[in-house]
Amino acid sequence: DFKEHKQQLLITFDNEIVRSHDELFDQIQKLEKSNYLSLTLFDQIEQWKKTTIKKVEKAAEKIHHQLIELLHKQRITIIKQLEPITQEIRDRREENFFENDIDELKQKINEIKQKLEQFTEKDTMKSIIVSNDQIDWNRLIYIQEQQQN
Repeated sequence: DFKEHKQQLLITFDNEIVRSHDELFDQIQKLEKSNYLSLTLFDQIEQWKKTTIKKVEKAAEKIHHQLIELLHKQRITIIKQLEPITQEIRDRREENFFENDIDELKQKINEIKQKLEQFTEKDTMKSIIVSNDQIDWNRLIYIQEQQQN
């Protein structure tokens, strides 16, 4: 009877424990080969990348338009400052003018030239461009391992 019981235990052990273990091991092997889970994770990473690129492109496009508007405003401002001088030059040409009139107009023209030079200098544009060095790119996306119990 003991021998029979031992035989029964061995059959149960083989059928339930060993077979379950082997099936589990096979599933793990298949999972490793198929990369099923990692593929969905890679897909998530690709989706994040595409979304982030779209956001960066949208932000760059917005700043591009703002820069165009700013440059246009500055150009208009300089043109408006030049208009009275243009009129004064026309008026002086038709009327009598003196040496001090020439000096005064030279000074006004030079002031606007300086403003134009400041406007076109590359150094003034640096304050418009925002650096992305402040972004911690490594913290924007990361893998967090789930704790197994």
